[in-house]
Amino acid sequence: MIQMLAAICRRPGMTHAEFIAYIQHRHAALSREQPVRLRRYVQHHVLDAAYGRLGEPTHPPAQVLARDSVTELTWDHAADMVATFQHEHVRTRVGPDGALFADMSRSLSLVAEPLEQPVPHPGWGGAKVLHVLFAAPEVSLPDFVARWEAAHRHALAQAPQAAAALRRTVHQRQLPEFNPMLAYFGGLPEHPEGVASHWFDTPAHLGAFRAYEAAFQAFNDVPGQRFFDPSRSFQLHATEWLVLERTER
Repeated sequence: MIQMLAAICRRPGMTHAEFIAYIQHRHAALSREQPVRLRRYVQHHVLDAAYGRLGEPTHPPAQVLARDSVTELTWDHAADMVATFQHEHVRTRVGPDGALFADMSRSLSLVAEPLEQPVPHPGWGGAKVLHVLFAAPEVSLPDFVARWEAAHRHALAQAPQAAAALRRTVHQRQLPEFNPMLAYFGGLPEHPEGVASHWFDTPAHLGAFRAYEAAFQAFNDVPGQRFFDPSRSFQLHATEWLVLERTER
């Protein structure tokens, strides 16, 4: 399985509500007309966000933008992803439609492999925190992935109340060999090394993430364990809206 994710900013002059209405109805309808080989398409409608690390006096320059949604596209195979973006419908209708609702110069995207992480009380969750992570500059991608998993286990152990509220966690790990394909979304030239998707029961439960985050950050602060740059990373609180899902193989 392979995924493409893009954090999107609305275009100038458009309200957040207008943006959500457009992508939920107009843009989603275009995508359903010809899904090509898409397995799943989910929109994340952003409710709230936090950028950088609590306590810092200023925001980091590049990543701090009002993110209105996160697109998540899933395929069974990399070849299916390539075929999708080569398809005439995507090139001539779906892609150009993006300029009608998004500031394409500000998109932040990655191609990723999703990997489920253990949680104590798995289940269905209706709200989500997407923790967008940029690696510390001195850390290789394999070390980033290994320490990320260790930080998740540490956070679950150190923040039991947050762990009890967490229904599912998926680590979406960057596949840098596919970065050239991200030109479809335009946007910033850098790509996060990962996105942690955390599901909670409802938006009212998203505050539990703060305790998890504190323990996660404490792991990262230990010398020799640092793997991500908190000043460049950010979290988006969102609800999922399923655009399409194919069940047949």
